[in-house]
Amino acid sequence: MAKNFHTDNKAFMLYKDWEDIFQALDSSEEIGELVMALFAYAKRGESPKLSGGAKIAFLMMRAAIERDGIAWEEMCAQRSECGKKGGRPKKSDESGNTDEKAEQSEPEQADTPTDKAEEKPQGINDTAEKPKAFSHTKRFSEKAKKADKDKDIDKEKDKEIDIDKDKDTEKEKEKDIDREKDTDVAKSVVRSFGTHKNIMLTSEQYNELESRCRSVGLSLESYISKLSQWLFTKGRHCTDPYRIISGWLDNDSKRKTAAKPKERQGCDLSWYDDFAMNFDLSKFL
Repeated sequence: MAKNFHTDNKAFMLYKDWEDIFQALDSSEEIGELVMALFAYAKRGESPKLSGGAKIAFLMMRAAIERDGIAWEEMCAQRSECGKKGGRPKKSDESGNTDEKAEQSEPEQADTPTDKAEEKPQGINDTAEKPKAFSHTKRFSEKAKKADKDKDIDKEKDKEIDIDKDKDTEKEKEKDIDREKDTDVAKSVVRSFGTHKNIMLTSEQYNELESRCRSVGLSLESYISKLSQWLFTKGRHCTDPYRIISGWLDNDSKRKTAAKPKERQGCDLSWYDDFAMNFDLSKFL
């Protein structure tokens, strides 16, 4: 019977790339729901009802589990086909007991009275041993043929093993391509931020803004909270919060740079004190 990975396979794969997807979820409750949903699908083929980021993450992970499960079923089918072909044929008994009994029976029959009465010339007796030599040659030729068949069977099995290795290599390449796609999808997963959860940013956008804020000593959370509160108060929806926050950040960065005090050159007025103390006013009276 064909294998079913939902019921027959005892394990399923968790990829390291999925860590970013788990961290992108809003709460530990969503993470727990996603984990239980993965077990339910891998073990029983069930697709639980999820919402938000957990639903998007489950769809990506479900595709990977299904891909691995199909590969496992194909591998089981190939092994089953190889088992049906059977192993190497059993070697025949090399002791040659049957032939030896036949050889021993020939001289016993030759000692009967009828054989003694009908003795043949010496030339004919020389040829009487030819069947004995022929039996040895036939037995050894059969052994050689069986050995050649065994070698051919081994070669066929080696070819099948090489074909299986090539298939496994191609499947690994396909898995690597799928993992890269899953990583790109994880970067584009949209998350909700702000006090009212109305600021939608991808993981890549959030990381970029946070890096820019950190480089100039500003707080990204303050920008997000400010925009979230304003949208909630006005009852509006922002389609591109990344562009707005990026513009605010550029303006504040320029103002912060321009607000730094310029270094002033020192002014020494000691010469003026000496001039005032020694100035003679009698010349002008």
